Amino acid sequence: MDRPLQLITYLVPSHPVELYECVAHYLEDELGVHATLSYESRDPVQLFGRHPNPFVYGHADIGFLSPMQYVKIKNLSAKRFELLPVSPVFVHPKNKAKKPGYYSDIIMHADFEKTVKSFIDLRGSNWAYTRDHSLSSSLTIRKLLRSFGENSTFFGNTKMTENHLLSVKMVQDKQVTAAAVDSVAFYNYKNVLHKDSEDIRVFDSIGPHPPYAVVCSKTLPVELKTKIINALFTISLKQTWADKFEKFGLIKFAVNSDDSYTDLGFTETTESNRGLSSVYY
Repeated sequence: MDRPLQLITYLVPSHPVELYECVAHYLEDELGVHATLSYESRDPVQLFGRHPNPFVYGHADIGFLSPMQYVKIKNLSAKRFELLPVSPVFVHPKNKAKKPGYYSDIIMHADFEKTVKSFIDLRGSNWAYTRDHSLSSSLTIRKLLRSFGENSTFFGNTKMTENHLLSVKMVQDKQVTAAAVDSVAFYNYKNVLHKDSEDIRVFDSIGPHPPYAVVCSKTLPVELKTKIINALFTISLKQTWADKFEKFGLIKFAVNSDDSYTDLGFTETTESNRGLSSVYY
């Protein structure tokens, strides 16, 4: 390969950019190549409609996407990437089996613990979420509301924050009563970014959700792609690197496939345009 290996992530700023810098530096070390990293906080579905697709124009070799981002863009006619058979595994109290995937952590400020004993006690409260198509903060909560025979009018007010860190911050500042956030984002908020956050409680965790998608350009040489996959699978065996990734709650990479996202195809087509802030049935 006569140019740097180019990585892109669409999971920042909810996830710390340093996590993906660590991946880039690890691949440099293991593969003996120069790697660069770019990140984009905007929705890739909207970007691919208005801006050049980085996988089409050779600006990205490896990409990191949320499950819903992957489901939404994988069938685009201009798609020039494929799913790598590997996904990160993150620490979580419910992830005893250490499998890929993540959770919706329902969080609230400690000051509300005396009055909020169950989810139904959040009726009429202020609620923060990231985006309407967010699996962890919106789609999962709509499904939970339906199980109670409720809809979005259950909450007194909902506030769209655009990223999970802002949702957590709104809970910590008591601008909202509660929020559902990506569990990896919350782990890093508490353990890396804001260690003075003991006043935030995890009320419940829903999941696991399908794994984060790691994709590669279809033009990536097969030999290099194989080396990347093998390198990611062996991260946990390299103690120095394992310690660096552990800081972010990443414990290893494990097998992933398109089968992980089968159920999300139905979710995406039936729910993506129905925001948590609107009445949808």
